[in-house]
Amino acid sequence: MKHHTVDIGGLKVGADFLPRVMSVINLSPESFYRDSIVDNSEQLAKAINGMEQDGADIIDVGGASTAPRGVYGTPEVTVEVELERVTRNLEYIIRNTRVPVSIDTVHSEVAEAAIDIGVSLVNDVSGLARDKRMAKLVADRGVPIVLMADCGGSCQTLKASIRSVERSVKTALSVGIPQERIIIDPGIGFGKPSEVDLEIIRELDRFCSLGHPVLVGVSRKAFIGNLLNQPDPSIRLTGTIAVTSIAVANGANLIRTHDVKEGKIAAKIGKALRRVSGISESRESAE
Repeated sequence: MKHHTVDIGGLKVGADFLPRVMSVINLSPESFYRDSIVDNSEQLAKAINGMEQDGADIIDVGGASTAPRGVYGTPEVTVEVELERVTRNLEYIIRNTRVPVSIDTVHSEVAEAAIDIGVSLVNDVSGLARDKRMAKLVADRGVPIVLMADCGGSCQTLKASIRSVERSVKTALSVGIPQERIIIDPGIGFGKPSEVDLEIIRELDRFCSLGHPVLVGVSRKAFIGNLLNQPDPSIRLTGTIAVTSIAVANGANLIRTHDVKEGKIAAKIGKALRRVSGISESRESAE
């Protein structure tokens, strides 16, 4: 199986490169982790500067929380509200950072506006299932995309998550999105039973074997809280670091995190523990 490399605004992601760290800017006050929410220009400037100093490789911007309503009681946000939040802040973010920026959305209207402003990646947690226009938009605009497992609400088994990703990849290819612009995400959380999230991390190589870079987002999620009896996301950092290292050791190429400095450390340890796979260590060190 060929392992594809994806170029995100000049940032190379894939098996031949060091694990990358995607930091999070939430423009949505309903987000499950309150410390990640940014709602004014002063906070925005501070957040961007801190992420860059801590070594973020890409910044993921979201205007509406994707946290499951059943777990966090997340309120519904209209497309209009999400679009307003994104367009009001995104130009400032892109102008004031040196790293690529991605848009976290399931709506083609929001993705299109974000691409027009200058984002380098679309992160669709529905895996192209929510908005039928999204696939064609991404294909036409030539940007890469993250396809997350989405089994109509939640994937209750490992096999269901794999099948969901495979369907999304098939949809992407059918409209002309090339293999080299596809990143996959097994979808940790999003209403799954905690044991399924743990199984996905253990069996991450099954997603890696599909040939696309794998993004993993475990940051402060509910399965960590359930495992450690920590209902408050603000105290889940230690568990997040532990799982991040294991995910990278098991093959994750890109991690999405609220805590960049700690995420970089966890990824470095995870990479050191990864089984030797013939990848050139000298090349990776140079990257």
